[in-house]
Amino acid sequence: MRAGSSNIQASRNSTHEGNSLRSYGLSLTLVAALLLAVAPASARQTDPDSLWEVEMREVVVTATKGPRSIRNVPVPTQVLTAQMIREQGASRLADLLAEHPGLVVTNGLFGSGIQLQGFDAAYTLILVDGDPIIGREGGVIDLDRLPVGDIERIEIVRGPSSSLYGSEALAGVVNIITKRPAYSFDAEGGMRYETHGTTDLNLSLESRTRTLGSRFSVNRFGSQGYDLVPDVPGLTAPSFTDLATGASLDYDPTDRTSLRLTGRWAQMDQRSTIGFSEQAQIFTFDEEYHRWDWNVGPVWEQKLVPGTRLTTRLFAAGSGNSYTLLNRDLAESSERTDFAQWYRKGESQLDAVVGLKHFLTLGAGYITETVEADRVEGGRRSNRNGYGYAQHQWFVSDAFQIHTSARLDWHSEYATRLSPKVALLWNMAESLRIRASVGSGFKAPTFQQLYMDFTNPVAGYSVVGSSDIVGALADFEALGQISSYLTDPAAFAAIRPESSVAFNAGIEWDLPGRTNLQVNVFRNEVKDLIEHQPVAAKPNGQYVFTYVNLQRIYTQGLEAEFTWRPLDRWSLSTGYQWLDARDQDVLGQIDAGSLYKRVNNRDYRLTRGDYGGLFNRSRHSGSIRLTYRNEPKGYTANLRVVYRSRYGFGDLNGNLILDDVQEYVPGHALVNATVSDRLNDRVTAQFGVKNVFDVTYPTLVPSLPGRLLYAGFTLSLR
Repeated sequence: MRAGSSNIQASRNSTHEGNSLRSYGLSLTLVAALLLAVAPASARQTDPDSLWEVEMREVVVTATKGPRSIRNVPVPTQVLTAQMIREQGASRLADLLAEHPGLVVTNGLFGSGIQLQGFDAAYTLILVDGDPIIGREGGVIDLDRLPVGDIERIEIVRGPSSSLYGSEALAGVVNIITKRPAYSFDAEGGMRYETHGTTDLNLSLESRTRTLGSRFSVNRFGSQGYDLVPDVPGLTAPSFTDLATGASLDYDPTDRTSLRLTGRWAQMDQRSTIGFSEQAQIFTFDEEYHRWDWNVGPVWEQKLVPGTRLTTRLFAAGSGNSYTLLNRDLAESSERTDFAQWYRKGESQLDAVVGLKHFLTLGAGYITETVEADRVEGGRRSNRNGYGYAQHQWFVSDAFQIHTSARLDWHSEYATRLSPKVALLWNMAESLRIRASVGSGFKAPTFQQLYMDFTNPVAGYSVVGSSDIVGALADFEALGQISSYLTDPAAFAAIRPESSVAFNAGIEWDLPGRTNLQVNVFRNEVKDLIEHQPVAAKPNGQYVFTYVNLQRIYTQGLEAEFTWRPLDRWSLSTGYQWLDARDQDVLGQIDAGSLYKRVNNRDYRLTRGDYGGLFNRSRHSGSIRLTYRNEPKGYTANLRVVYRSRYGFGDLNGNLILDDVQEYVPGHALVNATVSDRLNDRVTAQFGVKNVFDVTYPTLVPSLPGRLLYAGFTLSLR
């Protein structure tokens, strides 16, 4: 809501944003079943757990739903460590992710989201300690609502992960792993002050005995906001206050039993003024926005017979918001909306070593979700989802692995979905690894897409959930709010889940001179993409929108990362992504000669060269990071450059595609720098600057505030 809520133009722009797949999915399923069937159990007797006592330089759990060395996972996986978080000086998750290769943070009306392999933020599953964050708005989990002070590491898996995680993992998974109590006593506090009156306060406490550990953290984040367009009433980004707390309790009574209980509670309050002019008259509105969320989740891990482990987790979460818009001129509430979502999940997972070459994972769970909202038809909706998944990791030889996985979802609102995947890892040499995977994913329609009805009182457009569109249009017509139909209402059908097939292939090479090179190529093909579409015109010149299965899109590209450590204290890392993301239906219309745009009062037939692809996707993006570490003196400095080539922000000429130079945000580079100094064993000071060269685009990118200076310190009483 923050930067985008005060931009009416952004609100208007935001409204413009088969058989072969089934055969393919069936083939993958047969392959997975065959591999599971032919995998023999070894007759050799050994301690099964010893199979996994391998070199674990950096252990990850997200890619395979179990601990594995990052060098031995067959899918593209990236890890951001606590050290990287400290050195970068980020205070929110959005700031942290934006500076790493292949991760594009996008900003819009509903906050900051992450774009993976050309997919919008709605297609990436965000987890905390393996459980989902709920409360998406416009499909986005706002990354600015998540502080980084309590994060131990972040694991990012690229490519569809529905074979293990189900819906919302079409683009990939971001799993935030929080810190666990490790010291008999540790108290740490920190304070940071930034331009625009932004403050970030952190406090954490932890305690640990042999069997019991506890940790508590609290973060307060607030800002006075900023104004990039003084001529428009109100601030570009309003003032706000965020408060977030987290707690965990670990109990390990024996070497075979582990219990953990985690919880989180957070709220955000925001006030702002927005305004616009129409026919030489200025209209001013006061906005009040309140958001809250909480979750609690116990996890029980039990080692059974040697080589087997059973993990059971329960999870409950709630999230909601209230929004009030007050027309100053009328001195009355123009709009008041409330929204609440409840999520409950139970899941059990069994991991088992079979012989010396096989590792099996079997899991099942059940989810219920409920939404209560003024905008939802009937005021309340619920759905249920049962699921089961299986994964087989086959270590064919010391150099070659085959991983197969599949998940079956039974959902109350759509047909049963099967999501298979096959991944390969070939260690050609100690320094050379090749990875390849092919799999399918899906994304279910959201509550908003199915049931939520909304009319913007300022802009005047309406959005209606697909399940109620025929009745809603009849109601609009009875009120005289329909001037013409753009689509026959009788043609609407229930929207289907989106589905994709994805291919990833990459190489990782440890070169001489402490150098590492990683290259990955990908292709994602999506069918039944759910998009909002205007279906009727209103007398005020605006439209009634609903959701339909329209487009077939593809995203393809290349990701590369190069790391070089020429000296003990110096390191250089660079990353680059080339992306091609297009709508195949649009390409078909261009080839058929049926798409036009207006140039100098004449219709111009479009060519493929005119088409810029999907909005908000840069063809080229990348980052450079230069770091100096002097561990004996506790001194660290780094310089980061983040680049995005031009990208489309909205349709201006009315043909609903990106085809005009005025529809692009110019390419730009942001330069950031941070210096940290450990003053003594307890105190560390940090200074930094973001956006050194003060790059701004007030009307196109209101979330970019210009140059920001910050300073802070942390105090530890360990």
